[in-house]
Amino acid sequence: MATGELVNLQSVLLGPLQIRADTIISFAAGLPGFAHLRDFALVETQRDDLVWLQSVDLPELTFLLADPFALVAGFEVDIPASDLAAMGATDQRDALLVLVVAQLDGGQPTSANLQSPVVIDRDRRLGRQVVLPDSRYGMHHPITIA
Repeated sequence: MATGELVNLQSVLLGPLQIRADTIISFAAGLPGFAHLRDFALVETQRDDLVWLQSVDLPELTFLLADPFALVAGFEVDIPASDLAAMGATDQRDALLVLVVAQLDGGQPTSANLQSPVVIDRDRRLGRQVVLPDSRYGMHHPITIA
């Protein structure tokens, strides 16, 4: 697909979408629990610290992703070099780091998975969810999105 080409997607959560092809991120290993799904579109929200990750192939699958540095005071993480290398990256500063947000309480986001951040290289359009081996953070870290 050409960079400026528009792609039509259906999303159960977000409705019909028309997105640029260069917003489609390929996850070579899929995501945990969804290994067979590889292509996801980044869909902007009205906030700089949140973005939707919509499956290209499964309209029912949409994740809310959040900027961990905006949500969690003092958040620090070192992405293992092997995970960066699997994406063709050499430095984590070259990648977007986001967290999967869970909506658990009446549809309101209440926790984020800090132990398994999603790393996205927008230039290469590659993504990977990284499971941190010795993370001091948990999979259900309480958050508040105002």
